[in-house]
Amino acid sequence: MGKPFVFFDLGQTLVDERDFINRFDQRFLELLNGFGTKIDHRGYCAVRDSVIRDRRIGHGSSRELIVEICSLLSPPGYDIVIADRLEPEILKGRKELLRFYDVASEVLHELKNKGYEMGLIANQSEDVMDLLKSSGLGGYFKVQVVSSLVKLSKPDPRIFQLAMNKAGCEADNCIMVGDRLDTDICPANRLGMKTIRTTSSLFHLQKPLSECENPTVTVSSLSEIPGILERIL
Repeated sequence: MGKPFVFFDLGQTLVDERDFINRFDQRFLELLNGFGTKIDHRGYCAVRDSVIRDRRIGHGSSRELIVEICSLLSPPGYDIVIADRLEPEILKGRKELLRFYDVASEVLHELKNKGYEMGLIANQSEDVMDLLKSSGLGGYFKVQVVSSLVKLSKPDPRIFQLAMNKAGCEADNCIMVGDRLDTDICPANRLGMKTIRTTSSLFHLQKPLSECENPTVTVSSLSEIPGILERIL
């Protein structure tokens, strides 16, 4: 059996969203209070983190997060108003602030030099393709399966199977790297892939709820991945 095919998630796995999240949180909090919610930043973060920890958002979009937080803090109907108000700012923020982690280029280059083929399985809007192009890192990925383009989203096993079919590999010779237990780790495990969980995102708050959510390996940094790949298959 040759080297495993390595699939990556994008958001908060390879792509650093911290500046975007900080701007989003600030503007969302301003709008919440502007519409009558009385909450400070600390209280807002506590609610946001509980929504993430309790699996109240599915695909992980900003709009989903807005709706769920508003359901806890605002009168009915405010979620749509606030989401619509924030939509242009979210699109602008994604374009201006999303970037690959500094270590991502180094890690991808090292994996390529070691003979690994790589791909993406990501729940993302189409604008992520511009980031892949502008960063110069898109060329590392033989397969790029993005939910908005293929009309399938994680954790649907079909998006993983589509990616494996494009890569020409079987699950037992594939590795999935992602930050979410529910949309990355569990579905990949169920298909027979090996899994690596990264804990540098907000989704480190998730705790395994079932056997399928236990990753093969957990890392705190992408830089650990080249050293462990050869040991996990």
